[in-house]
Parts: sequence; structure tokens; C-alpha cells
Amino acid sequence: MDNNLLEFVVEADIPESYQPVVSLIGMENFLKLCRYAMGDELYFPMQESILRNTRKRLITQEYTGDNVIELSRKYNLTQTRVRGIIKDLK
Repeated sequence: MDNNLLEFVVEADIPESYQPVVSLIGMENFLKLCRYAMGDELYFPMQESILRNTRKRLITQEYTGDNVIELSRKYNLTQTRVRGIIKDLK
């Protein structure tokens, strides 16, 4: 494919179902994503699953040995869940 044509791509050239993605990330990034995917379908995780990993990492970093109650309040988790996360440290 002629890369010289890329500079002339406009939103109307993009299939309608992908136009919200173009609006979200911009044409240049959309075209980069197209080159990366090369026609394959991509799966994007839900934001919650990424935040869950972030929360686990922060809890393990902030755990001092006696602050389970504070961590459960801070991260809106039960004390049992915080203990379960901390248990993975051992």
C-alpha cells in the first residue's frame, strides 16, 4: 500500500463503525493502530480489570503489617479481600 496516501486520509474514508475510535484517539493514532493490528481483531480489556491490578499493586506497596482496616476503607474493599491480596505477598 502506498504510504504517501496516508496523509490524504480523512474521517469519511474510515468505515462508520470505526469513526468513534478516530474521534477518541485521532486519525494519526488510528492509522498507527491499523498498521499494528494488520487486519486482526484486537481485544481491549475493560478499564476495571486494569484498575483492579493497579489497586492490588498499591495495596501491596502500602501494606505496613497492621493497616488492613485503613486499606479496606481507602480502596472500598472488605478487610477479607485486602487480606487476600496481602496473602499473595507471602
